[in-house]
Amino acid sequence: MTLREEIWTVVQPQVQDYRLANPDRAAEAVEQACHDIASASIRRLEAQALDDTGTALSEGDLEWIWAQFAALLGAGPMERFLRRPDVENIYVFGPDFAVLGLSGGRQEHIREPVFSGEDEMIRYIAHLATTHGQTGRRFDQSAPLLDLRLRTGERVFAAMAVCGTPFLTVRCHRHRAIRLEDLVAGGSLSEQAADFLRAAVRPPAPSNLLVCGALGAGKTTLLRTLLAEIGPSEIVCTLEQTFELFLDQSHPLTFAVETREANSDGSGEITMDDLARRSLRSGADRVIVGELRGAEAATFLSACGTGSDGSMATIHASSPRQALARLVRYCLGAVGAPVQSALIQEAAEVIHLVVHLRGDPRTGFRGVSSISEVLGSHGDRFEMGEIFGRRSRGGPLELIGRPRNPEVVERVAEGGLDVSGWLAADSHAGG
Repeated sequence: MTLREEIWTVVQPQVQDYRLANPDRAAEAVEQACHDIASASIRRLEAQALDDTGTALSEGDLEWIWAQFAALLGAGPMERFLRRPDVENIYVFGPDFAVLGLSGGRQEHIREPVFSGEDEMIRYIAHLATTHGQTGRRFDQSAPLLDLRLRTGERVFAAMAVCGTPFLTVRCHRHRAIRLEDLVAGGSLSEQAADFLRAAVRPPAPSNLLVCGALGAGKTTLLRTLLAEIGPSEIVCTLEQTFELFLDQSHPLTFAVETREANSDGSGEITMDDLARRSLRSGADRVIVGELRGAEAATFLSACGTGSDGSMATIHASSPRQALARLVRYCLGAVGAPVQSALIQEAAEVIHLVVHLRGDPRTGFRGVSSISEVLGSHGDRFEMGEIFGRRSRGGPLELIGRPRNPEVVERVAEGGLDVSGWLAADSHAGG
């Protein structure tokens, strides 16, 4: 073992122990204290080596040690990508090739090696899992899949052994503080549609709403903008697989919870269904589910129908009608679920609006494709009406038809939207 490696084997646990013992201190203060600890140990150990063997550290050795230090405190080889404000997603396909997903849907291919080899990449991911997450996780042959949130908020997914080469994805969540006006300015939403959604989710009678679309269509981003419209005195419970909404950073009355994997002995797991069932006891005015994936959908549906008006969730679906069908299918997987026809009727009664987003891989554009109301159900089919839509794939989002559900009209009116034109049209039609 070289001198620099011997010194690092002493310095690393000292720095790591200090970080773990001071989880509540400001990051800048912890980093400075760790730097001081490392500097003092390096000087002491180098002086000892000079006395014992006459060897000293070269400039290259010091650079290597401080590079290890930076990797321990920061994100190592990924730090240069994470520091770029235009990087939203990072995909690493083995040690030699990476793709950066940039704002605006653009991509940048990194063809220079990110890691020296597969072993280094696996060690790096394992290091993130044990030291940089909110809770320590394993990443090895017995646990080859990793789903992790870093302390700085990024979401990490990694795989090894079950794939040909190690794979790593980092989602950066650059747009935590975002409003409907920002989506309008970016062309993702029309001003008229933004006014409608704002009124639909604002108190005193907010609508229950589903946000649907494919992976990467912008569902979480839209949900964040809608949550920015909730009342300052409302108590909100957010349920997530991994924290992505960050509502508690802007809304103090937020009870934010996430799932937890089982520990090494197989105990301690907290599933989304566990969180959802217990959320009804929190007394929250609204229940927000980051993404519906299974039996927790039954609890979400129950929350929508038992007074938690303004509850919202995202769900993977290619259309508003498919989103509702998938919601029902997830509910059927819950213990004691009613028959399908009863679930369809319940969903039609308590879900008011479905917003569908679509991305265009050719241009990188992501935006709202349609806003639909739920009118009811007939047999096993949902009756829906499109309020806003795009007449062509690249066309503007425009008003397709005024709402026909009286409850939706009443709710958006109480949220501050001027619906006098719709009511006058109804009166004229009735006359």
